[in-house]
Amino acid sequence: IKLREKFTPPKIEEGEGKENKPDGEGEGETETPKVSTPKDFQVSVKRENKILDKREAITIAFNIARVHENAGRTLAAVELLKAIAKRAPTYVNCYLRLACIARDCGSLKECSSWLKIACQAAPGNPEVLALVGNLHLSLCDWRPAQNVFDQLLSKKVSSVEAYSKLSMGNIFFANLSLPKSYSKHLLRASDLYKSILKKDKANAYAANGIGTILAEKGELFKAKEVFNRVREVSGASIADAHLNLGHIYLAQKKHPEALQMYQSYMKRTQDGTAPITTKSRDDDEAEVFLYIAFSYFDWARITEQFNNAQAAPADERYKKCIEHLELALKKSKKKEVVLRYNLCMTKLQAANCVLQKLTRNIRRTAQEVQDALDGLEESLPRVEEILRWKNEGKKIHISTKILEEFIVNCKANIESAKSHLEEEKRRESEANEIRELQRISAESKKREEDIRIVMQKEEAARRQEQRDRKAAAKMQVVQQLQHGWQIEAAADKASKDAKGKEKGRRKEIAPDGADLFVENEDEPEKPVEKSTNDLFEDSSDEENEEGEKSNENKTGEEQKGDPEEKTNEEKVATSQKDLFGDSSDESDEELIPTEKKRPSPDEDEKADDGPTTKKAKVSSLFEDDDNGDE
Repeated sequence: IKLREKFTPPKIEEGEGKENKPDGEGEGETETPKVSTPKDFQVSVKRENKILDKREAITIAFNIARVHENAGRTLAAVELLKAIAKRAPTYVNCYLRLACIARDCGSLKECSSWLKIACQAAPGNPEVLALVGNLHLSLCDWRPAQNVFDQLLSKKVSSVEAYSKLSMGNIFFANLSLPKSYSKHLLRASDLYKSILKKDKANAYAANGIGTILAEKGELFKAKEVFNRVREVSGASIADAHLNLGHIYLAQKKHPEALQMYQSYMKRTQDGTAPITTKSRDDDEAEVFLYIAFSYFDWARITEQFNNAQAAPADERYKKCIEHLELALKKSKKKEVVLRYNLCMTKLQAANCVLQKLTRNIRRTAQEVQDALDGLEESLPRVEEILRWKNEGKKIHISTKILEEFIVNCKANIESAKSHLEEEKRRESEANEIRELQRISAESKKREEDIRIVMQKEEAARRQEQRDRKAAAKMQVVQQLQHGWQIEAAADKASKDAKGKEKGRRKEIAPDGADLFVENEDEPEKPVEKSTNDLFEDSSDEENEEGEKSNENKTGEEQKGDPEEKTNEEKVATSQKDLFGDSSDESDEELIPTEKKRPSPDEDEKADDGPTTKKAKVSSLFEDDDNGDE
């Protein structure tokens, strides 16, 4: 087998072989062009051999080509089949496979050329005739296809009999559009499918044909069961079952299921697993796009019947319909007038749906109204052009009345859309102004809130600072008082020690008067302990009042004590009130020292004139003794 390699010749670059020489030199010399060859250029070519000269090798090579074809390696399969056809021109199966590959790839012209070669190599071969009839079916040439299959049925070849009957049934079913022959063709197609099933009950293609007959008669439930059974049995081999199920679901108004079936069939059409039913693969895709578009259109019309807020999805479905119609126009090679009219009609329906949104309590935007107006303005000249073609005598399958009604409705909707657009723009401008005011108000409120939060934080920080400052001042006072108390305690201790020594000395001098000192030895210390306890108690109003009352009750007792200890008690009480006066942490007022109730001058005089304490008497007694001794 000789494999052909693509060889790129070296590029000849002009002007690079000529050297730069002075004028007059080099005349008469020929310029030698420089040939630039690519670096590391390697070409590997397998030499021809005589393997295919053997009959067994041709069969093996054909099977290898079929393996390549089923694996998706179409180019390798084509090259191998061409090599086989070159070595064995009478091997008809090779031409048939090449024709089938060309048909599946959408090249019907190449398929026809390979079939002509096959007919010349083996005239009257039933398989070749069957494939020729299939090619006529793909081209929708019903009469030549019918003649070919009638010829095959007359020969009664068992290998192609079922295929011929199935093809004849498909021909009759495809021509049901003829009004006069409708019932006749439907009956003939049904009889052919049933005759195939009588001999082969497992023939899924004939069962699929029976399902189409049932659907045409209106027995949708039975047809649906047949198509589901065919899909279960055949799997992906019969893609028409998905398409037929989509038609059944669409007739039952089950649009989501219908769209699912159509899209499944579209995938098989695009990847080449579904056979070509029209003249090209693009035409098949355009037909499926048309089915999908009609599904969306019918779904949108049914949704609009609610005529309330539930009709909101209709607008989106009209858009999907327009999208698929545009795809169908791109795929279709011939610009069909009916397809253009369907696109214009869909845009008109979509515009009506948008204009009626207000009456249905559905929100809309000025952009939606603008798009609807643009669609109407695009559709009007197209339909006017179709009407002009109709008046000129061209063959158009749309009545003049329908075209004229469309033009009238389109013009009325254009005027209505313009007024709706102005109103919608005004509403949007007002809404924008309101939203802007609301935005400004919200921003101002947010700024005020931020300022308030900042002020609260500053106030809290200021109060905390004041509390910290007051606490520091109180701690300083406490430290000063502690220092003063330590000094006073040391002085008291020193005085007590001195007094103790004095008492000891006096006891040694006058032992008989010792009993006079026993009663009041501990009395001067008791008021000090009470004053110390009062200093560290919580300062509240009730306790201050109780303290003042207790101080008034004890005034007489304090007057009887030592004047020096009385002075110490007054100092401690004054310090306590100065430090822990009637103030709280939350109060902003300065600490005000609480004055202790002092006796009036009259009371002082009375106290001076009153009787002296026992201790004073004893002291005077000792003084008299001292004087006596002296």
